[in-house]
Amino acid sequence: MTAEEFKSIQKWISEVDSLKRAIISGRRKSFSPRYERIDIRPVKIKEELLLQFVFHDGKQDLTKNFSPTELNIPALLDEGYANILIERFDETLTIRITKQGALQIHRSKHSDVKQVEVEHDRKKERALPISDEIFKALGIASLSGELIPRQADKYRQVDDFLKIIDSCLDQLAEKVISVVDLGCGNAYLTFAVYRYFSLKGKDVKVVGVDNKPESRARNARIAKELGVSNQIEFIASDIANYPVKKTTLVIALHACDTATDDALAWAVKSEAKVILVSPCCHHDLNKRIKQAGQEWEPVFRNGIVKERFADLITDSLRAELLRINGYKADIVEFVSIDHTPRNLMIRATFSGISADRRNFESLCEQWSINPYLATLLP
Repeated sequence: MTAEEFKSIQKWISEVDSLKRAIISGRRKSFSPRYERIDIRPVKIKEELLLQFVFHDGKQDLTKNFSPTELNIPALLDEGYANILIERFDETLTIRITKQGALQIHRSKHSDVKQVEVEHDRKKERALPISDEIFKALGIASLSGELIPRQADKYRQVDDFLKIIDSCLDQLAEKVISVVDLGCGNAYLTFAVYRYFSLKGKDVKVVGVDNKPESRARNARIAKELGVSNQIEFIASDIANYPVKKTTLVIALHACDTATDDALAWAVKSEAKVILVSPCCHHDLNKRIKQAGQEWEPVFRNGIVKERFADLITDSLRAELLRINGYKADIVEFVSIDHTPRNLMIRATFSGISADRRNFESLCEQWSINPYLATLLP
């Protein structure tokens, strides 16, 4: 590439007012660039237009913002990248750099006058907007409807939980929906689920169950302030002692240790159509699991590795027990691990088709365990 060609590429990317996005990717023969791909887009930060670079190395993303005058595109390309895509308002440039370093440029003209979104924190589609009165009452949003920064992780967890519920709407087609939130704590999710279904036009009745009387009192006060006491009820009770009743949707967010098992057993006995449970700590099985043969000694030698292995076995057996009891069950990541390390969810919808018990029994025999949930379910 000649100096003039480098200068042209730098100019096409650094003209922030005309740029939509740019992508640098691929590698030329005999080169090993640091990143698999670099995404570039204009952003506005404190009223200044900058260029945001997102560097992807295949494991994690690194984001940096540069002013146009700070760019050194030639130095990047010298690392050996092979492809450049530059989308501008008036044209798209597709550039291929050959192994000899020659440029092959294809230009396609167009007249696209749509404005590019340049806000640094681009608005994302949320199941419930942060400005909803529910979040103000719960202390997640300010009175003006702005997210309180220290509550950002909580809001993200609730929002992503609601999106999982949204994916299960086909199984929640009734006009009247009954929801039980087991181990509801401060009831962020309880209130949000109520509002979510209300906005969907559902006649919804929600019960929040928690073993702390002070939580029940606080949550009931908020329900009264919001005028929803007839739709949301709070009970002070251990999950295991709460009477079973037929319910459409059972949810539990981070019920501790075997309280998750109590929640799953309660849900199955209530004939819930959908069960969404995000487990918390997993102490029970970790204390009782034994290595299945000497070859497993490297796994069990380190406490942290054994603990995480027991976590995975615990949730896998929970999901298998749900399948045995007529549910279609899977384990998904419901929120990024950046927001909580307890980011797995057991998602189950009733199918009426029971799985064979033999896989479950074989695993229990192999690891010399009898999961607590197995003692609660028939």
